[in-house]
Amino acid sequence: MKKILILTMFSIGFILNSNAQQWIEKSSCDKDAYAIVNESIDHLSNLEHLMAIGMAKAALVIDKDCGCAKLVLAAAASNNKDWGSRSAKLQKINANNLSDVEKAWFMLLSTPNENFETSAKKALAMYPDSALINWLNTSYNDTEAMKKFANKFPANAASAHNAIAYSQARNGNYEAAYSSLFKSLTIHQGPNALDSQGEIAAMEGDYEKAFNSQLKAYDYAPFASPYQPKLVTYWRNMNKENLVKNLQEAQSNVQNAILERDLEEWKKYITDDMMLTSGDSSLTKFYTQTDELFMADRNFTWDSFDLKDFDIDFSPDMNTAIVKFYAKGAYTFNESKETIDYSTRASAVWISTNSGWKMVHANWAPFGGSGIPE
Repeated sequence: MKKILILTMFSIGFILNSNAQQWIEKSSCDKDAYAIVNESIDHLSNLEHLMAIGMAKAALVIDKDCGCAKLVLAAAASNNKDWGSRSAKLQKINANNLSDVEKAWFMLLSTPNENFETSAKKALAMYPDSALINWLNTSYNDTEAMKKFANKFPANAASAHNAIAYSQARNGNYEAAYSSLFKSLTIHQGPNALDSQGEIAAMEGDYEKAFNSQLKAYDYAPFASPYQPKLVTYWRNMNKENLVKNLQEAQSNVQNAILERDLEEWKKYITDDMMLTSGDSSLTKFYTQTDELFMADRNFTWDSFDLKDFDIDFSPDMNTAIVKFYAKGAYTFNESKETIDYSTRASAVWISTNSGWKMVHANWAPFGGSGIPE
C-alpha cells in the first residue's frame, strides 16, 4: 500500500512537472525563449503581471523575434483606447510569423471588449485542445467552468483553483478553500495564491493567518510591492486594540494642546499634506484651522474639559479612522464671570500617513448642554 501511495504521488508530481506551463504547444520563439514565455503566460494567468512582463522581456533577450513574448507584453498592457498601450504593442508584432494559436491570441487581443466573447468562442472551435484558448474562454466568476478547465488542463490550473477557492470561501467552506489554494501553490509557486490565502483568512476573521500569508507574498519582491497595502491592513486588524487605545490618547492629546495653547504639541497630530477642517460646537460655518486661529484670543476660560465614551470605526483598508466621543466640562466668560456648563458630542477623522496618524477633520455639536460661544 505504501509503495502504491508513493508511486501515485510520484506520478502526479511527474505529470505536473512534465506538462507544467504548456500554454502554447507550438510557438514562434526558439526553444529557450519558448520555455521562458510559457512560464510568463503562467504568471499572466495567475494575475502576476509584473512577473509575466519581466519573463517576457527575458525571452526577448534570448530571441528578439519571439512573437509570443510580445503578445504577453500586449496582453499585460491596458486596452483603454484613450491611454492604453496594448494597441501600439500589437502593431509592432508581425502576425505572419506567429504560430496558429498565437495568431488566434493576437486576434483576440485586437478584438474590442464588446465582441470578445463571440471571437473567443470562434477561436475555441478552431483550437479546442489549446490550454490558452480554453483559458481565455473561461470566466473567472464561473466556478463550474473553472472546475472543467482544471479537469481538462490540470498542469495549467493554478489560477482556476485560486478562483474556485474564492467561491468556496464565499460559501463559508474555508477548509475546502484552503485545500484549493494548496493545489494552486502545488502547480504554480507564485505570490498571487498567497495573497488570496491572506484575503480568505481575512474573510474568515483570522488576521494573524492573513498577515503571515500576505508576508510570504510580500517577500517575493518587497520594493513597491502590490502586496504591501493589505499587509498593513491585516497587521492593523491584528493590533486593533492597541490602535484604538493610541487614537483615543492622540485625540485627548489634541484637545489638551488646544486648551493649553500648546502649538508645538498640537502640530504633532496634523499634517501639511491635508488641511484640517473644523466645525465648532458654536454651530458656525466650517473653517480651516491655522496657526493664527489656534493662538487667537478667547473671550472665555476653560474650567474643566473631559473626553469620554470613545467609539472608533475604521475604513476597510484600516487607513482611515472615525473617532466618535462625548465631551463635558465648563467655561467662564472673562468679562461677565458667568459660568456655562459645556456638553457636546463630537467626531474626528484621522488618516494614516508616513509620519503616523493625523487628524484632518473635526466636528462638534451641543449635546445636553451648551457648546462654545461664537
